[in-house]
Amino acid sequence: MKTCHDLRLDQVYECPDCGLQVKVVKECHDVGKPVDECCDSEASCSLKCCGKELVQK
Repeated sequence: MKTCHDLRLDQVYECPDCGLQVKVVKECHDVGKPVDECCDSEASCSLKCCGKELVQK
């Protein structure tokens, strides 16, 4: 499962059910926090819509 720290600038992710698209416009490492400080669990950083993981387009 990808977390916010795996996402890269300009990548697009899409919900396989409803088609919602999310584009990465700023990477997590730009915020200055290490992954263990902002993602204390997989649930806090999971990318889901309609109960399913978003997939990279």
